[in-house]
Amino acid sequence: MEPPRLRPAGLLSLPARALVSRSVAARHLSAEGLTFLGVTDQLDADDVPGALAELTGYQLWERTRRAQHELTAAYEHLVEAAPARARAAVAPDFLRRVRHLLALRLVAVVRDRRRAFPQSAPVAGGVGVAALWAEVFWAARARSEDDGPGVLEATDASIRGLLTLQPSDLTDPGAVQSWWDRLALVEETFGGLEVEAQVTLDGLREAQ
Repeated sequence: MEPPRLRPAGLLSLPARALVSRSVAARHLSAEGLTFLGVTDQLDADDVPGALAELTGYQLWERTRRAQHELTAAYEHLVEAAPARARAAVAPDFLRRVRHLLALRLVAVVRDRRRAFPQSAPVAGGVGVAALWAEVFWAARARSEDDGPGVLEATDASIRGLLTLQPSDLTDPGAVQSWWDRLALVEETFGGLEVEAQVTLDGLREAQ
């Protein structure tokens, strides 16, 4: 089975559904409304966003590129494994790489958007994927009067699911494909948020 390609950060061709509205209207939103009860990031010490935030832009890009290749290989291994017991045995490595990539991508998204926009939501109160996504989610919502087709909410649901997946959830090939597709949609949303930030930064530079 040919896996969908997860493209390197910054090189994503963005579909319209992943664009976040650039309305300047903002409303007060409490970050307490977005909770991840029972969610753990399960990252190695060197991979938590707090450590990744110390990387230079190039180092972050290089590690993201490598993580995407490693995740694609883990996905192929998972799809090819049979029977279900074999898939459950290799699923932990796939899940670890999923969470590692989410951490890398969110560090990049948060870095870009903090530079581009005034802080309209509380800065992440933790160093995990869930905390960083909560900051991105509420800040993006504050910049938009509505979420259009529900891109942010759909991404939120997918991230929650990806962080709470267990190996036993990936014993069926259809479930593996479904979660892989949802991960690709999460990446599209991240790409849209990065594009919005980059356009804003370009405009600020031109105005100087």
